[in-house]
Parts: sequence; structure tokens; C-alpha cells
Amino acid sequence: MAFSFQFYKCIEKFFTIVWEQRKFEEIAARASTIGSASELPRVEYEDIISGTGRLNKDLSKKESVKVGIEFHAGDVLYGKLRPYLRNWLLPTFVGLAVGDFWVLQPQNMDSSFLYRLVQSSQFDEVANQSTGTKMPRADWKLVSKTEFAVPSSIDEQTAIGGYFQALDNLITLHQRKHF
Repeated sequence: MAFSFQFYKCIEKFFTIVWEQRKFEEIAARASTIGSASELPRVEYEDIISGTGRLNKDLSKKESVKVGIEFHAGDVLYGKLRPYLRNWLLPTFVGLAVGDFWVLQPQNMDSSFLYRLVQSSQFDEVANQSTGTKMPRADWKLVSKTEFAVPSSIDEQTAIGGYFQALDNLITLHQRKHF
């Protein structure tokens, strides 16, 4: 009985949080500044472990002169080519996104929450209603107009994003223990 009451009290606070429906274009803007600075690391599809949001190599050791879209720490990289491959990244550094990425800049939105949002089944469903058959790409016109439920409080967004980041870190640690 005590457990049920404690569980109810814990979960009750989540029902008092105000969430709102917002179009994706209101919470994320696409960056489009092209850069080629040689000192910036380049992120390409091949550098991201699909579905995990982790890099598979040290980008500082990678040599490349390719141009790309400039991104900053806290921007979200989303692979729009073949969105079912689930190539996304929340970088903690400045660099260039090379290839078919959307560089998403949070707008009145916590970047860690935005990063989790692009991993959601709702976003995945919309992004996979893509254009093209051989090389399907997520359609910005469709994605940008889609409404998503988000907490109105940035603090709550940060808490949710932080919770999932901690969970991902824990899972990664356990996976490394088994290899």
C-alpha cells in the first residue's frame, strides 16, 4: 500500500506539467551557413553509429577538406538522407556537417530535449514520409509544419533531456562492460 501511494505521489507531479503543441519550425531553425575552415572537424554519415548518436572515431585525426554546414555545440545534427538510418548527433563542439544533414538550432528550446524529440517515434514517422525513391530524404516542408507536444518550461525540457542523457550513458557503460 505504501509503495502505491509513493508511486502515485511521484507520478502525480508529471501530470501537472504544462505541455503545449508547437510546430517544429517554432522550436528548431535550420542553419545553412556553409563553411570550409580547415581546423574544424567534419562530421559525415559514416562517422555516426546509427541509432545511437555516438561518433565511431576521433574526428581530430580525420583529414578532410570537404565543405559543410557550420554547427555549434548544442545544435542538433539530423541525417535527412534515408531518415530510417537514424543518423543524429548532439555535438559538444564546433564543426562542419558534411552531406545531407539538417543542422537544427533550438529556438526557445533546450537542445537536449530537441535532440530527444528527433529520436521520437512521432518525428521518425513524419521524417520517413520522405521524398524520392532511390535516395529518400526527409521533407522539411512536412516536418516543419508538424506539431509536437513539448513542455512549456525550458527547465522541464532540460530535466527530461538530462534524464535521457544519463540513461544513455548508463546503457553505454553497461554495454562496454560486456565487451
